[in-house]
Amino acid sequence: MKNTYEKIINAAVCVWNEDYSAPLKSIAKEAGISRMTLHRHFCGRDAILLAIVEDFIEKIVLILNQAEKGQDVPIQQMEYLVKNTHRLVEDYNFLFDLFEQKGRPEDLVERFKRFEDLFETFFISIQAKGVVKPTNALFEGVMKSGFRMKQKGFDQDLDLAEMIWDAYQSAIFTPESIEQYKAHS
Repeated sequence: MKNTYEKIINAAVCVWNEDYSAPLKSIAKEAGISRMTLHRHFCGRDAILLAIVEDFIEKIVLILNQAEKGQDVPIQQMEYLVKNTHRLVEDYNFLFDLFEQKGRPEDLVERFKRFEDLFETFFISIQAKGVVKPTNALFEGVMKSGFRMKQKGFDQDLDLAEMIWDAYQSAIFTPESIEQYKAHS
């Protein structure tokens, strides 16, 4: 049963990345199941969407936790976070469009609050080390810019995550901390 549930989630992400208005029968077809089987697992679009958002949040929180615990240097932590968040967002690109629309389900916004709170705590801890300029608002903007570039058919041969990281690090880290980081890398 878990396998079918995951198939439906993966199919919905795939279908909705192409066309969020696609009907549930398109998701069932992509998952290789009947519509009746889809409805045994989900009562409708909103239920599928909530499951996708939960999956996305779980993955993005894991990335944040790995950034915090997997690296000792704040710049390495942010590099890991920025690049991997961008790559994850590429996989769930329809969510950005959905969150910018009027009439989006408000409980989705509340679900994202968990990640935003964790990120704010993480960012404050890096700020306390004196290596970051006093702002964290750029993170969302950088992710949105990367998403829009990908959406508009940006050159697939270029590493967009690397380009986003280059822009982000120079915007938030002090020049001294970047020099120290490069000297020790």
